[in-house]
Amino acid sequence: MCELSENFKQAVTDSKLITLLRALAPRQLSRLGDFLRSPYFNKNRDCLLLFEYLQKYAPHFAHDHLTREKVLEKLVLEKPADDKSLAQLGRKLLTLAEKFLAVEAFLDDPWEQQMLAARQFHVLNLPKHHQVAQAEADAFFENTDLRDAGFFLKKLLTEKMALEQGDAHQIDYNRHLQLAVDALDAYYVAEKLRYACHILNHEAVLNIRYASAHIEDILRWAEGPDFENAPPVQVYSRIALLLKNPEEPARFEQARQAVVQHERAFPADELRQAYTLLLNYCTHRINRHNDERFWAEYLEINKLLLKNRLIFDGAVLPPWRYTNLVNVGLKVGQTDWVWDFLHNHRKQLPPEYTDNVFRYNLAQYHYHQKNYDSAQRALAQVEFTNVVFNITARSLLIKIYWETGQSELLLAYLEATRIFLHRNRLLDAGRKRQMQKFVEITTKLARTAAFDKDRLRALLDQLPAVQEMLHRDWLAAQIRLLLK
Repeated sequence: MCELSENFKQAVTDSKLITLLRALAPRQLSRLGDFLRSPYFNKNRDCLLLFEYLQKYAPHFAHDHLTREKVLEKLVLEKPADDKSLAQLGRKLLTLAEKFLAVEAFLDDPWEQQMLAARQFHVLNLPKHHQVAQAEADAFFENTDLRDAGFFLKKLLTEKMALEQGDAHQIDYNRHLQLAVDALDAYYVAEKLRYACHILNHEAVLNIRYASAHIEDILRWAEGPDFENAPPVQVYSRIALLLKNPEEPARFEQARQAVVQHERAFPADELRQAYTLLLNYCTHRINRHNDERFWAEYLEINKLLLKNRLIFDGAVLPPWRYTNLVNVGLKVGQTDWVWDFLHNHRKQLPPEYTDNVFRYNLAQYHYHQKNYDSAQRALAQVEFTNVVFNITARSLLIKIYWETGQSELLLAYLEATRIFLHRNRLLDAGRKRQMQKFVEITTKLARTAAFDKDRLRALLDQLPAVQEMLHRDWLAAQIRLLLK
């Protein structure tokens, strides 16, 4: 591809404009064209002509015809262009594209439309129009299941507008004033608790500290009757108490029940974040306390994410999540669920990973069931296209060779893996050391006679810490079996 001139690169093909256009879905790109054709939004026809020229190269916007020379040669504008004026035109198109995104967001928010219309009707002294718009804004609160903090912020702004545009001389009870105060309290407490949860989550895994005033006071407020009908307060107060008191796992059930009970109150992204906080707590209990109960809890939360389709990245199930759920499901003994999950969600893996990830996890399933022949057949069909995936599959095959007593094959494969690790430059250095240690000690074990109890005890005593070696628990279990 030809080199782009610096001026045109800054105006059109450098990140701001082209990255924005690349990010738009085909339907959005088409609507941007409609937007630019509207004289209400765009009176510069050359901006439309430049957009239509660029649109031909969607979705990648990478082509030889996007060089300065080709654009100036092929793009017919109403005003003849040079390099400088083309750069200016690109900046104007970028500004219009940004305005388009703002208009799209506005059109997607019926409440915002009604609120702004109500304000304008008030300015124009159209009381009947204003009352209708106000009523439609109020209807939003009756017709939505959402009860997140954003709901209470919108309620506050609606009641604030009613106060500002109501009778300034009213001296009796004003329900809008009470509703505004209630909404403000719910919004503030909910958001304060939500941020507190994220602070506590970060502090649990990183050596950092945040300042956050009045958390204890707010947790006490949250227990009162004023917030019984504020789902985000109910959810985040329980999660915050759990994270503040990590040594009290009984609080986990209260937090999980609160999230499940109020699922419909939250938008998808926020619900996913709430469940992620619970998953992180499960991981904390497993890693710090070896609390095996939380493997099952971890799986059950992921099942909820799966049911709500919150586990997907768009329509795709990330391969690491697929593998993670298979491993956890097998660990807690839910083999029937794992079998169904393996097959029911195979097609939702990214196409380039589908076969390899499915076959590897099928091998994991068969290995867990001690169907070693089936596990080996599944592994034989796996192509090692990813270095991390490669060592994961190698580890499984090493375990199979050991557990089936294929000593010669095991030693040969351990040596081949040692050479592979030595020569590989792509694998993370820490991960490589962990795998090398696993290969080293498994080789020593394979060369130790089963009757040499002293040697076996020495191997068991010398096992490195979990963080220094992959599959330490498996190796320890195999040595203990021989010692028996």
